Amino acid sequence: MTSPLDQYSQYHKDLFTKLDFPFQKGKKILDIGSGDGTDSSIFANYYHLNTHSSDIFCHPNFKKLKSVKFKLGSIFKLSYPARSFDYAFLHDVLHHVDESQQRTTHHQAALREAFRVVKNGGFLIIVEGNRYNPLFYPHMVIMRGHNHFTQGYFRSLISNLFPQVRFKFFEAHFYPRSLIPIFKIYEKIMENLVPELFRAYNVAIIRK
Repeated sequence: MTSPLDQYSQYHKDLFTKLDFPFQKGKKILDIGSGDGTDSSIFANYYHLNTHSSDIFCHPNFKKLKSVKFKLGSIFKLSYPARSFDYAFLHDVLHHVDESQQRTTHHQAALREAFRVVKNGGFLIIVEGNRYNPLFYPHMVIMRGHNHFTQGYFRSLISNLFPQVRFKFFEAHFYPRSLIPIFKIYEKIMENLVPELFRAYNVAIIRK
C-alpha cells in the first residue's frame, strides 16, 4: 500500500517517518528557512497543515506550491506576530545563521525569535545534522566545509535556553537506490549498537 509520502525522496520519507511527530491536521505551522519547499510541501499535502514558509530567498518551487503561504524574511526578525503558530520547524537551518563565525549569541537569538512565534502549548521542532556522523563527515563537512554542529554543542545550546526540551537522534541520508538495502543495515547498526553521539540527526522538540 502506498503512502502520500512515497511521492517524496527516500530521504524525506525516512526523515519524517523517524521524526515521528504527531502533527495535528489543520494546525498552523511555520517552516523557517524553507529552502526548496520540500518540507513545506510535506506539511501541506501529507500532514494537511495550514502551512507558512519563510526564508531569505524565494525558491522557484514556491510558485507551484499554491497551498503554502511564503514570506521573505530573516530568522532574526520573522514577519509574524508573537504566538502565531502551533508549530515552528527548522530543518538544517541553525548552522547557517552565522556560518562564517558560528557565534552562540547568534544561534540563541535565532532560537528565541523562532520560539516567539509559537503559541502557548505549541512546539518548536529543530532538526540539525550532526557534524561527526560517519557518513556526513567526509562529504558534508570536510569536502564542503560545512560546519554542522556537534551533538554536544547542540544539546548545550538548546537545553540552556529551553530546559523542557526533549531530544531524539536518528539516521537519515540520501542513498543511491541500488544501495538502499545495504545502507538500511548500516542504519540499524548506527541506531542500535553505536553511541547516539554519532547518529546523523540531532532533534530537539520544545513545548511552549
